[in-house]
Amino acid sequence: MELTQLRYFKTAAECNNFSEAAERLHVSQPALSLSVKKLEEELGVPLFERSKNKICLNDAGRLALTYAEAILAKADEMKNTFYQFIRRDNVLLLGFCDPGPMRFSVPLLQKHHPNIDITSALLPDENNLETLLLTHQYDAVISIKKPQNENIITIPFAEEELMLSVPAGHPLATKKSVCLHNEQDLQLINYSGDGAYVRQIKPFTDWLSDKFGMKTYNDYFVFRQLLNNDNRLCFTTKLVRHYRNDGADRVIIPLEDEGLKASYCLSYLKESRKYLSPLLTWVEKQLSYNKI
Repeated sequence: MELTQLRYFKTAAECNNFSEAAERLHVSQPALSLSVKKLEEELGVPLFERSKNKICLNDAGRLALTYAEAILAKADEMKNTFYQFIRRDNVLLLGFCDPGPMRFSVPLLQKHHPNIDITSALLPDENNLETLLLTHQYDAVISIKKPQNENIITIPFAEEELMLSVPAGHPLATKKSVCLHNEQDLQLINYSGDGAYVRQIKPFTDWLSDKFGMKTYNDYFVFRQLLNNDNRLCFTTKLVRHYRNDGADRVIIPLEDEGLKASYCLSYLKESRKYLSPLLTWVEKQLSYNKI
C-alpha cells in the first residue's frame, strides 16, 4: 500500500467521479482507476458503488477513508516536521510566473533584508502552483493565476500593464494616453519575452504585427541598439520600466486598449506565515506606497 494510492482514493471519494478526481490530481483517468483498483485488491473489498458517471463510497469505503485521512495527515505532519528540521534559517525560495515582477521586486527585497538569502526562479507555466507550495519546492509563488487550496493563502502583490515607450520628439509624446486601435502608420518594435503576462497579451501583440508590421526581437542587444539609433516606438510595462532604461529621451505613455492589465498575487502555505513575515511585511509596505 502506497501513500499515492491513498491520496488518489481520498480525492476520488471527495469528487464522486473518477474524471473530476483525475483532473484535480493532474493524472489520467485510467491511472487513477487502476490505483484505486489495486487498493481495493489489497484490502480485499470494493470501496465504491459504481454507476456510469458517478461513484459513491460504500460502507467499506467510508471506513477506509477514515484510515486514509489519518495516515495522510500523519505523513504530512512527518514531512513538514523534517522539512522544518533541515530548513536553513534566513532563506527564501520564490517562484515567479514572469520576469517583470521578479527583476523588479527581488533586488528591492534583498536590499531591504540583506541578511536573507533570496533564491528566485521563473516558473515554466502556472500549472501545479498548489503542488509547488505543498511539496515545499518554493516558500511562495508570485503568479497571475490564483492557487486553489484551503491550506494556501493568497494576497495581492503587484499590478502590471503594457505601456508605450515613445521618443520625446514623436507626435504621440505629448499625449497622456494612447489607444493603438485608433492609430495608423506607426513604426513599432518589440522585445520578445516569456511568461504568463506575455501569453495573456499575445492576441494583442499578434494584432499589432498584422496591423503595423511590428517586428519582434529576441536579442536584447539588437533591440537596445535600435532604441538608441531609431525613432521607433516600443513597449515596456509598469514594472519593467523601473529596471529597464529605454533612454533619457523617451516618454512612457499608458495604453487605453483593453486586456493589457494584470494583477499578480503572492501565495504561500498557511503554516509558513511566521517564517515569511519579512517578505509579507515588505509586500504590505510596498503596496501601501503604491510602488508595486
